[in-house]
Amino acid sequence: MKFLTVPLPNDIEKLIWLGMFDQAKDSIATRLKKSIPKELKERLKFELFRIELLERVYPYNKKEAIKLFKKLFKDVTTNDFENLLKHGYIDFRYIKGEQRFQERFHFNIGFSLKQYKEKQKVRQTNQKMRKITNDAVLRLINSKSPKKFKVKARISIKRKEPKNDSVLVWLPFPIGEFQQENVKILNTSHTYKISSNKSPQRTIHFEGKDSEIFWVEFSYTISEWVSNSMKFSRPKPRKSDLSEKPPHILFTPYLGKILNTILKDTDKENDYITARKIYDYLSLNVSYSYVLPYALYDNIPEYVTTTFKGDCGFYAITFITLCRMAGIPAKWQSGWFVTPFGASPHDWALIYLKDTGWVPVDLSFGSSRRENEEMRLFYFTNLDGFRMFANLDFQADFTPRKKFYRNDPYDNQVGEMETKNSYIIDTESKIEVLSFKELK
Repeated sequence: MKFLTVPLPNDIEKLIWLGMFDQAKDSIATRLKKSIPKELKERLKFELFRIELLERVYPYNKKEAIKLFKKLFKDVTTNDFENLLKHGYIDFRYIKGEQRFQERFHFNIGFSLKQYKEKQKVRQTNQKMRKITNDAVLRLINSKSPKKFKVKARISIKRKEPKNDSVLVWLPFPIGEFQQENVKILNTSHTYKISSNKSPQRTIHFEGKDSEIFWVEFSYTISEWVSNSMKFSRPKPRKSDLSEKPPHILFTPYLGKILNTILKDTDKENDYITARKIYDYLSLNVSYSYVLPYALYDNIPEYVTTTFKGDCGFYAITFITLCRMAGIPAKWQSGWFVTPFGASPHDWALIYLKDTGWVPVDLSFGSSRRENEEMRLFYFTNLDGFRMFANLDFQADFTPRKKFYRNDPYDNQVGEMETKNSYIIDTESKIEVLSFKELK
């Protein structure tokens, strides 16, 4: 993905921002016929994929958007919608001359504005998941005695609009390392291949028809992670845990200025204090927000530190980048947030401290608990047990390798699908928690 550091030609960039996608495609086709560097060709071909993604993530017209707005919030009017739109709180684009609205724009209003968060109709399941997590965190703060849990789960993927194509499928599969162990496969929909436990992004691979549903059921044991009490093996950091990785993990001049601001008057020899300063800066200043597919961003850490918005993965990769710039080994850990009431994709980070080895840092969970300083600080070097991770690196290849563009080029939480000739965007995944038991 290094080609994303190559500038997009200004005329094509302008056409895309104006939503003039057909004209942009024509301009890209013309440019690709010219004698241009390989990296620019790769960038232009990827823009064609991005245009298709953009059309899918801005699916609603204005009438549909107002309906969603009124469904999510209590006691709101069309005038409220228009006022939010006028003041820039609603994400939209003009696509082919029509105003189109982002698929999760309404949820982001609740993240941005307190008065709307109070009006938001909250699902009972979300409240239960929040409560069970907070109860566990408070117990760990007071007892420092971590528990273990055995989890059985299922993930499935299907194509929304089957075309009777032969397809290849990759679903995430748990890694048996760090706080996760005893990983077992229980059942599958198809004959499968599982990548090595050493794979940085572990998958189970299937082949079949796009009219079929592909799924796997597995179990694993997960430990709550209190930084100084864990007995599991912690590997030494690698050179890659301190390195740049274009296009997102880049030690840019702007991020250097951000880091200097964060670490002003800090003892940079103390890695704990340095990492804590970075954690505080991001968890106290960046607001949680749903984002577009990661493939649509050129440099995530610079986006986060200029807009001060982002989701869990945006927090994590920004933290990882700044830690590496400060000389602290840092790596990615991601998969799901899992409770007895359900599961959803989630990302966090690991850092290597001289006195403790690898420890977890979950910035989005910490940031969402700003009202309780003790709970916010818990997520710096500690982690609850409501997790499944399948990825220990950001932007890593699958085994077997995927040939065409991934919906998420950097992570794998819900799976990917492709034909033997092209990528597939219109996939739909489902995560189910089959059982969640505390081990005695």
